[in-house]
Amino acid sequence: MKVLILAYARKNIGDDLFIKMLLDRYPTVDFFIKANTKEYFTWFTDTYKNLTVLIGADTDVELNNSNVTDYDAYIYVGGSIFMEGGKVYNLSEDFYSFMQRCKENNIPFMYVSSNYGPYQTQEYFDLSIKNFKECTDICFRDKYSYNLFKDIPSVRYAPDYVFTYDLGTFEKINNSVGISVIDLDIRNKLKDKSEKYLNFLEKNISNYIDQGKTVYLYSFCEYEGDEKTIDYLLGKFPEGKVIPVRYNGDLNTYLEMYSKMEYMICARFHAMILSLIANQKIYVVSYSKKIDNVIDDLELNLPIIHFEDIEENINLDLDDFVLVDTKKINKISKEAEQQELAVKKYLK
Repeated sequence: MKVLILAYARKNIGDDLFIKMLLDRYPTVDFFIKANTKEYFTWFTDTYKNLTVLIGADTDVELNNSNVTDYDAYIYVGGSIFMEGGKVYNLSEDFYSFMQRCKENNIPFMYVSSNYGPYQTQEYFDLSIKNFKECTDICFRDKYSYNLFKDIPSVRYAPDYVFTYDLGTFEKINNSVGISVIDLDIRNKLKDKSEKYLNFLEKNISNYIDQGKTVYLYSFCEYEGDEKTIDYLLGKFPEGKVIPVRYNGDLNTYLEMYSKMEYMICARFHAMILSLIANQKIYVVSYSKKIDNVIDDLELNLPIIHFEDIEENINLDLDDFVLVDTKKINKISKEAEQQELAVKKYLK
């Protein structure tokens, strides 16, 4: 069986983990993925025999110009893939045309673990409805997105796919505080908070060091500027007090290190999910409603601060971090198995 994976192929932890899970769980399926450069997938192609990387543009036009019968199934796996004006595969007349041809040829097209929006126009929303009526299955990861389209038979809901990932068990590093960072300069609605955010991080890191903690800075995606923030902060502290953990494409090594943290400040969506399944004490710094929605949906009761409210004098006290009960996480993980329902049906 030949399956094309559509994804945000930019060496981003969350999206790469989705891909890894498919490769691990369906080793006899021949998967293909398009990327601008093979460098993004060097570790994958060295590790897995069932993935072929195709160099090319990942756009709606390129997809619509391809032969739909080249593959036995299509899986679009990704989180924020329905942002109006998105940079990779998105909803357009070209995409809708391709979806129709899949349906005409009885070739399954499945969406896994996405959320919807933000969107600005009724035209985009109407096109979304048309698109979702043509696809074989779409499982949203938040109830807000599900409720927008729940009357469409192909639309379902389950918690995020990563909740089903087995991180393994690793001993925590004593006195460790991890921070997943982002670059606000690339986010138009938040870039005016960039200086305050950096000062806020610097102040809290100083506090943790004074308390005898070692701070680890986690980059989830170099392409999106995470390492720019890390490099700035490294220049503010003595060597060895702050340790960078950069993602070079080797998921196993990165995730092992991530899971060893005692405390984690989560600015990335999948930082929060990974910290939950790694049994870490968590504080969330939210840049998006998609994070807030999941916290509300799953009744996680996590401490949270929004980027709009960040001031450099705000302290995140380690006593305020929250460890979510393991039984609750296990229950969520079981529910999240429904994300894979359609994929399992067609690929097994």
